[in-house]
Amino acid sequence: MMPTATSATTAAVPPRWRIWFRAIRFFSFTTSTVPVLAASALARHEARIDGIALALMLIASMATHAGCNLANDLYDDRSGVDRVQVVGQGGVLQVSWLSRRDLAIAVSFLIAMIAALPIMIEFGLPIIVLALVSAAAAFFYTGGPFPLAYWALGEITVFLAMGVGMVGGVYYVHTGELPVSALLLGGAIGSLAAAILHANNLRDRDVDRQHRKRTLANLMNRRFGVLEFQALLIVPWLAVAELILRDPTSWPLLIVVGALPRTIDLIRRVGATHATDGLNRILRQSAGLHMQFGLLVAVGYVTATMLDAVS
Repeated sequence: MMPTATSATTAAVPPRWRIWFRAIRFFSFTTSTVPVLAASALARHEARIDGIALALMLIASMATHAGCNLANDLYDDRSGVDRVQVVGQGGVLQVSWLSRRDLAIAVSFLIAMIAALPIMIEFGLPIIVLALVSAAAAFFYTGGPFPLAYWALGEITVFLAMGVGMVGGVYYVHTGELPVSALLLGGAIGSLAAAILHANNLRDRDVDRQHRKRTLANLMNRRFGVLEFQALLIVPWLAVAELILRDPTSWPLLIVVGALPRTIDLIRRVGATHATDGLNRILRQSAGLHMQFGLLVAVGYVTATMLDAVS
């Protein structure tokens, strides 16, 4: 769902495994695994975690992400967007390394459902609904008669699916509860995931507009797009502050200040960056910030849990 920036090339056909790694955009999977790890760390700090469920949720999350990325490549190729400008880890269709029939979209979603099945059986309707909604959001992001990404619903979809929904769902599977802390953490991580997508849309705003792909970046003026990106980077810090205020024992979360320099740098540079190469760097660094922030949150909660155990 969230591409990063390299250029497609037709120079030489790489090994099959490398083609598939590129097709599923393997290195973008941090956006689907980091929320699971951070939510699990929070659950362990506040209650407990289930190790087997954690492993199954990681598999399901990555398989769903792979299916989403493959569907995104297929439908963007059909619409013509990716035939005009290929900047990302995908592009395997445009250089004929894979055909449309090769894309195992259904297989990816099937693997996700199989991994999630034991959890759905144990927790029943709430998790079944969440799993089905997540799979639908992943597929209909660019597929179907009303592709969400083509109607300026990309950011809100990512915020809910890869932030609030994912973190809240993981916490619920571990504990059977859904406290405010899980929603706050989900909002923080979801905001950063939405920032990655919005950076992508800022870069591609002209090409997207030409192909009637409506995004907030091309429906509004550029100043609005810059302000939206900056706001999406600020929200996580407000959420972390609230998490610490609500639970002073979680003070090791202060370790996230390690991500503050990158946040400030991105907020500062986005307004002055117009060239595609510069926006590409902002996109990559936004993905790096999401990973850094989420992992530091996980480390913070693990540290808090260890300190609680020895006190």
